[in-house]
Amino acid sequence: MQNPIVLLTMLGNMARKADVKFDKLFPKLYNVELWLMAYQRIAPKPGNLTAGVDGTTIDRTGKARIYKLIDELQTARYTPHPVRRVYIPKANGSFRPLGIPSFEDKLLQTVVKLLLEAIYEPTFSPDSHGFRPGRSCHTALEQVKVMKGTRWWVEGDIHGFFDHLQHDTLLGILGKRVTDKRFLHLIGQFLSAGYIEAGVKYDTYSGTPQGGNLSPLLANIYLHELDRAIQEKQHEFNRGKERRVRPEYRRLQQHKRRAKAQAKVSGNWTTFKALQHQQLKMEVTDPFDPTFRRLEYVRYADDFLIGVNGSKADAHQIKDWLTDFLHTQLGLELSAEKTLVTNAKDRVRFLGYEVQRWQSNRILRTRNVKYGVITRRTTNFHLRLLIPRDKVQKFTRTYGAAEKWKAKTRPHVLRHSELEILLIYNAETRGFLNYYALADNLSYVAGNVLWLTTTSFLKTLANKRRCSLNKVVKSLKTAPNTFDLKYRKPDGTVKIYRLVSSTRQLKRAKVTHTDVDRIATTWQYRLPTELGQRLNANQCEWCGKTEGFMEVHHIRRLRDLKGKAAWEIRMIGKQRKTMVLCQSCHYALHAGKLTEATRQKAK
Repeated sequence: MQNPIVLLTMLGNMARKADVKFDKLFPKLYNVELWLMAYQRIAPKPGNLTAGVDGTTIDRTGKARIYKLIDELQTARYTPHPVRRVYIPKANGSFRPLGIPSFEDKLLQTVVKLLLEAIYEPTFSPDSHGFRPGRSCHTALEQVKVMKGTRWWVEGDIHGFFDHLQHDTLLGILGKRVTDKRFLHLIGQFLSAGYIEAGVKYDTYSGTPQGGNLSPLLANIYLHELDRAIQEKQHEFNRGKERRVRPEYRRLQQHKRRAKAQAKVSGNWTTFKALQHQQLKMEVTDPFDPTFRRLEYVRYADDFLIGVNGSKADAHQIKDWLTDFLHTQLGLELSAEKTLVTNAKDRVRFLGYEVQRWQSNRILRTRNVKYGVITRRTTNFHLRLLIPRDKVQKFTRTYGAAEKWKAKTRPHVLRHSELEILLIYNAETRGFLNYYALADNLSYVAGNVLWLTTTSFLKTLANKRRCSLNKVVKSLKTAPNTFDLKYRKPDGTVKIYRLVSSTRQLKRAKVTHTDVDRIATTWQYRLPTELGQRLNANQCEWCGKTEGFMEVHHIRRLRDLKGKAAWEIRMIGKQRKTMVLCQSCHYALHAGKLTEATRQKAK
């Protein structure tokens, strides 16, 4: 049986050759080790304990379950279940449909995803950032920030992308590289499996369910056609090597050079300094140079932003071309209300940030070996990222009146211990501020936010202790704006937990990511193999039995264990959310009959 890392690396190497077709992918689904890799990738996610329409979860997964699925694939008996549709709230108050597949479908989708990811990931555009290894919202925003010279934005918003993705178009795109018809038919089955809502089954003729493991990758493969089209458009649109220098700046530079020569003779530098001050207020290059144009593009899933370094007419022409391409080639429609052409001096929203051009002059000083320190004014067309005011108000509303910056206590967390309350506050605060770590106004906004969250925490603790706010502050404060909570462990040692209350605690490290590699790498396939090794050992971790197939018992969280049963004490002691058991022990566990006595009897 081929090692899955070797298999995926070979597929990645082959995919770098544009003319290679993949004709024998379906038999690779029979590789048990590949299934174990897929199982390990999704096992830690708590959502696997949410049942699909068949009522099963990740619990009881073992090699027997994998062999059963492989046998169904080999004998053409496998049919995906429809997903269970639920609705989750969106930021704007509406609801997003979410499809919950059965676990077996989810596991097979992950195996298919591993194969497709190995084939397509090396060829994806560096401008694509959504749902890709080593990329995130932050890497997309870092790319936006370096789009220097942007004068106009084309904000892209595809109307209901995940609901209107065309199945035939997607299978046609996949068919350009994957010629294995059984493999394509399997993907088509996933797409057309339908969904169940309120007990009624509905067929699906377009779209891909949000919530499926395979959906994000299929979306990237679909929109890779857009990425390629925009790359071709960039080659057609871009013009000139650099902007021309303004004639006024050249004349002023000559006057300054003569004034410097005269000042060296006379010793009077007044004229030279006045000309230098005037030069620093003048732009070096012409921002409206008609011989220079650039088109910049970044995409995260179905959300994309196009920067146009050209005229307003150029931006509208790009928007019209984009509308036509998506409609005719991909069967998608741009939202007329949300797809706008916006001047770069105004703010545009992208991935929860506001993007705006710098308004003030920026002076750059560089040291030259021949001329010493050179001082010059840089362009106005640098960009900055800002935290939107409405996002701050929405977050801080939990902790008090955002408009008046008045903190309040939070009664619903009083049932937790003091340490749990501190950890809740830290997790919420870090989650918000770490996402906006790239914002240029982070320090200013974070100072206000942290004042509100810290005061709310202290008031909540005062409410829990039924004492004054001053007493809580005195008991926790160890330094200026530093609040520590001491927790004594069962072994007698003391651990100190610190509240996130200062901007000094924020991390603002530069975001980096790996571009599309020219040399084959396998880092994206290297996964922890501990759970797979335990399954391959084929030994019950309770009774020691080695005959028959083993299954894995899963729990959602360690804190859900009460520590009363012997098997719970063992899982808590090993800090594991899984336990490999034989079938008889697993059934006994669910029946509440797995005791220390049964373990001793088995020995």
